[in-house]
Amino acid sequence: MKKNPKNNIFIALTLIFVILLFKNNTLFKNCVIEGCTLFFKTVFPSLFPMFIVSDILMNYQFINILEYLNTKIFKKIFKMSSTAFYIFVLSLFSGTPTNAYITKNLVEEKKLSPKDAGIILSYSCFLNPLFLYNMLTTIFNDKKIVITLILINYSLNFIMAFFLRNYPYQEIPSIKKEESKSFTTVLAYSINRSINTLLSILGTIIFYLLLCEGISLFIKNPILNCTVNGLLEATGGLSKLINLHTNFFFKGLLTSLFISFLGFSIHTQIKNIISDVKIPFKYFFTTRIIHAFLSAICWVVASYYL
Repeated sequence: MKKNPKNNIFIALTLIFVILLFKNNTLFKNCVIEGCTLFFKTVFPSLFPMFIVSDILMNYQFINILEYLNTKIFKKIFKMSSTAFYIFVLSLFSGTPTNAYITKNLVEEKKLSPKDAGIILSYSCFLNPLFLYNMLTTIFNDKKIVITLILINYSLNFIMAFFLRNYPYQEIPSIKKEESKSFTTVLAYSINRSINTLLSILGTIIFYLLLCEGISLFIKNPILNCTVNGLLEATGGLSKLINLHTNFFFKGLLTSLFISFLGFSIHTQIKNIISDVKIPFKYFFTTRIIHAFLSAICWVVASYYL
C-alpha cells in the first residue's frame, strides 16, 4: 500500500488534538458552550429569518420584480444578469453565508449555471450589516472608524463586481412565471432545509473555535494569537480584538483583514453549502485574498484622515 504523507500528518494532528481534549477537558467544554451561545445569540437570529425570507421571495417571483430595477441601473454599470442582481441585493441585507444558500437554490432550480454561481458568489460576500456594526462598535469607540471600515468592506465588493462586469454569463432562458406554491408548503420546506444548513454551520463554528482554543495553548503572544484566531474564525478574532491593547491603526488593520478574508470557518460553511451543486469554490477563495489585500491598503490610506 502506497503511503500518503498528508494522511499521516492529519492523523498526527488529530491524535494531538485528542490528547489536548482530555488534558484540557473543561477548557474545551466551555469552548463548545461558547460556540453554541455565539450561534444562538448571533448567527441563528440573523441567518434563519433571511433563509426563510429568501425562499418566500423566490417562490413569489421577486426576482422578476427586481429585473426592472436592474435594467435601469445596475445592468448599465455592472452588466449584471437579473439573477446576479437578485443575489447581490439580498446579500447586501442578509450577509454571508446567506448568499451561498440563495445561490445554491437558484442553481438547483436551473436558473443559474454552477460556473456563473461561483463568479457571483465571489463579489456578493458581505457580513451581516447589523452584526458587523454592533461588533465593530464594541471594538472602537469612534463611530467614524466603524463606518469607515464598513464602507471599505462594502465598496470593494462593488468594485469587484464592476471589474467582473465583462464576464460572459451563460444565457439562461427567461425565467418562466411558474405557478407559486402555497405559502404553507414553501414555509415548511424552507424551515426544514434551513435547519439542516444551520446545523452544518453550527458544527463548523464549534470545530474552528475548538481549533482556535487548541492553537491558543501554544501561541501566547496576544497579537499573533488574535491574528491566527481571526484568520480561522472571524468572529472569534474580532472578539479578541476587543481586549487587545494596541493602537487604533493596528486594530483597524486586523479588523479589515478579518472581515474581508472572513476566516476559514466561513469558507468551510460556504463550501459545505455549495458542494452538492458543484459550484466552483476557487473564485470565492481568490477574491477573498484580493479583497483582504485591497482592504488593508484602503485602511492604511483612510487612517491618515481619521
